[in-house]
Amino acid sequence: MSTKGKTGSGKKVRENIGENTGDLSERIRELNSLHEISDVIDRRGRPFPEIIEGVLKVIPRIMTYPEITCARITIDDEVYQTENFRQSSWHMESDITSRCNVVGAIEVFYLEDRPKSFEGPFTKSERGLLDNIASRLGRVVARKRSEEMLTESEERYRSLFEDSSDAIYTVSRDGIILDANEAALDLFGYSSVEMPGMSVLLLYATPEERKRFQEEVEKKGSVKNFEVKLKKKDGTVMDCLYTSSVRRSASNSDILGYHCIIRDITESKRLEQERQQLIEDLKSALEKIKTLRGLIPICASCKKIRDDSGFWKGIEEYIEAHSNAIFSHGLCPECQKLLEEE
Repeated sequence: MSTKGKTGSGKKVRENIGENTGDLSERIRELNSLHEISDVIDRRGRPFPEIIEGVLKVIPRIMTYPEITCARITIDDEVYQTENFRQSSWHMESDITSRCNVVGAIEVFYLEDRPKSFEGPFTKSERGLLDNIASRLGRVVARKRSEEMLTESEERYRSLFEDSSDAIYTVSRDGIILDANEAALDLFGYSSVEMPGMSVLLLYATPEERKRFQEEVEKKGSVKNFEVKLKKKDGTVMDCLYTSSVRRSASNSDILGYHCIIRDITESKRLEQERQQLIEDLKSALEKIKTLRGLIPICASCKKIRDDSGFWKGIEEYIEAHSNAIFSHGLCPECQKLLEEE
């Protein structure tokens, strides 16, 4: 092989090494950029505006020309931008999408002209990095909205829980009361310090009542108007109705405990029992009242009545025997006049 051939071959190898080294350096820069972005975006517990400000600080550093880079992020009509922000014609943009809806955009500007590349002066890797950031911010927005909805739901539940006139408590599966509203404290006579953390068995008239309720609610998933006897702190037993549902883990498989709404029906049940007793008393009284019913055979001349045995009895005797009527005797005006004439 000639010296010229060896020289050409060595030059090609050096060029390939140079290209590979450049590609490797670019790849390392992309990975470092992704790591830096992940550190900003994926750290839990940071306020949303702080995450956006952190991203804005990183964006110029991942561009080829950071010294002339500025950026703007718009999400839900809120605008965040770098201190040096100024719009220019050297521009790249990526939509921020959350749950299939465009909720904003990331815009990157160069403040001076630079050689054209994949997209204006921006490289293909820079386009990929910007799209990656936009995608991650979309997930952050979705997470933020989910947290806001959860917070709103929890606040609404807490408001309903506290303001309800019905007694409500939450209990673990092994029988520890986790929370109780004011109505529950009033109903059972415990303080807000005593009731949370105590065994729910202290509220049952008998332990068997708790077991019966637990079997029923776990079999059906929820119960409505489940009758049970509970007792106050002072030992007073109450007739109550449970409306309850099971609390499950996030996987919706393991039962963690139960939400219970308790309604005291002791007084209404007493009134119902009194009403039923009154009805029974009235029925008994009516059965004792004797009445005359049906066809009564009476003599057209002497007005005697034939009884069920075939004997003829005076009308007074018959009526007194078949009713509670008692006769008192006197004379009507016609008979009085007739008697006087005789």
